[in-house]
Amino acid sequence: MARQQPYETVEPPLNSRRSNPSGSFGLKPTSRFGPETYVLILVSVITAYLVLPPLYSVIQTSLFTTKFTGELDEFTFSFYQDLFRELQVLGPLLNTMYFSVASAFLATCIGGIIAWIVTRTDAPLRGLGYFTAFASFGTPFILYTIGWLLLLGRAGPVNFWLKTLFNQTEPVLNVYSMWGMVFVESLLWSPFVFLMLAASFRSMDPSLEEASAVCGARVWQTLRRISLRLMLPAFFSVVLLIFIRAFESFEIPALVGLPGDIRVLTTSILLDAQRMPPTYGRAGAFAMLLMLVVAGALYAYSRVTREASKFHTITGKGYRPALIQLGPWRYLAAAGLVVYSFILLVLPFLIVLWASLLPFYMQPSLEAFSQFTLKNFVTAIHFPKLTDSIKNSILLGLGSATAVMLLTTFASWLLVRTKLRGRWLLDLLTTLPLLFPGIVMGLAIMRFYLIVPIPIYGTLWILLVAFVTRYIPYGIRYTHSGLLQLHRELEEAAYASGASWTHCMRRITLPLLTPSFLGGWIFIFLLSAKELSMSILLVSPRTPVVSVAIYELWENGQVGELAAFGVIWTAILVSIAVTYYLFARRYGIQQV
Repeated sequence: MARQQPYETVEPPLNSRRSNPSGSFGLKPTSRFGPETYVLILVSVITAYLVLPPLYSVIQTSLFTTKFTGELDEFTFSFYQDLFRELQVLGPLLNTMYFSVASAFLATCIGGIIAWIVTRTDAPLRGLGYFTAFASFGTPFILYTIGWLLLLGRAGPVNFWLKTLFNQTEPVLNVYSMWGMVFVESLLWSPFVFLMLAASFRSMDPSLEEASAVCGARVWQTLRRISLRLMLPAFFSVVLLIFIRAFESFEIPALVGLPGDIRVLTTSILLDAQRMPPTYGRAGAFAMLLMLVVAGALYAYSRVTREASKFHTITGKGYRPALIQLGPWRYLAAAGLVVYSFILLVLPFLIVLWASLLPFYMQPSLEAFSQFTLKNFVTAIHFPKLTDSIKNSILLGLGSATAVMLLTTFASWLLVRTKLRGRWLLDLLTTLPLLFPGIVMGLAIMRFYLIVPIPIYGTLWILLVAFVTRYIPYGIRYTHSGLLQLHRELEEAAYASGASWTHCMRRITLPLLTPSFLGGWIFIFLLSAKELSMSILLVSPRTPVVSVAIYELWENGQVGELAAFGVIWTAILVSIAVTYYLFARRYGIQQV
């Protein structure tokens, strides 16, 4: 019997056409309303409700004055004119550019070196790189930043040892500066760079490197002249992506920059929104400028990744991965992995743990050991606001992860499996949230629900709406790639056997998509549990969340309670992150 070609369309029997009246089975545009049309309308309406109001709110806020009650008053361009006429935007914009560019390059260098060691060399302990990257996902950004402030601050152990070493009376390092912001931001994003570049290094055909070695080139010459040049598209795309993330960063500019009187665009938006009375118009103008820069960077990122095909090195002929033999240098490379893991994870966590065991913060010393107490942990466990914030953060993480993955599963199915004419609108709507930095999203949603008669302001529902809207593009990344791996002939066979669209989704598509669904679910849960930039504008005294609670404790100088609370929360999130790491390894899920 002749074997059927894998791409041949199966003609369904007559009785199956009743369950799929369009007869297209997700392959052709339909002239009649089938299940996919109703799903497209429903998903598009939900996504439009989530995405379009924030965009409208930001534009409206920047173009209208507001009354004392917060209602819109008169149309004006004065907020934009004030920014540029009085050069109010120049300082924050230049600081943001410098901070973003420097952080992107330094993070790419650190993550790129670790990725090359792990994927292309025979260094021992290479698995430590992946474990460190995934474990870092469980550390809240704000707690990680506070850990470095405790280490490098004026009263921190690093300055204490440097003053002793150089016989100085004043602190040697000032972490509340631009270099401090860049240093912490670079370390924070280096695991993400590692995961992105590791995939590119792992898929590089080593034949060109082997040819270079045969011609007598040394390892470093081959790396500089062959490997790095082949990786240029990947490096440029990673630099652009980290630039975008640093440009919209909030935690580090707020905790490190503001005490050093360094304002960037995100902190300028926060300060204007929290003034009494709030200057929402100027905050909206800052937000529009921030969104325009992010949009330009995203466009450049899409152009760079689109041209990556010119640098393909994997072919169907003789491809096999190979490791570069480092010889005695491999032990130095392994030591580098250990140092990186220690600096990235262990060092900040140890100083936070140290602070959690003391009644007040003291320098690490033998004398301080006698002051150890568990009082801060008892306070953290029994203080109602802290326990409520953990409960709320978990509920928001569960709700946002579930809602995002369900919504993006159906959206991805429509984008991958159908040829409906309205797909382009859904594609645009699911991409649009990438334009919104977290602080801008928080400002837009806050302003929108202050005006419209939907009573969710000051409740957990407004936070849930913000989180779902923010993380739609992340869910699409997982479900879209997962559906591309499933050949449509599996669904065609079900339709040919008389299955309805609902039955096919429930029995075939969704079970096969489960690994990608769960991987994306855990990733979004972790992001939601650590989010600060939106939450700081949307929380109320009745709806505390962990990130804002930690921020307020730091602002109030309650270091011991903060540290104990942070240790408990980090232990919970790191356990989930390690579970995600093991799950991703087991099922080969895309990791970034």
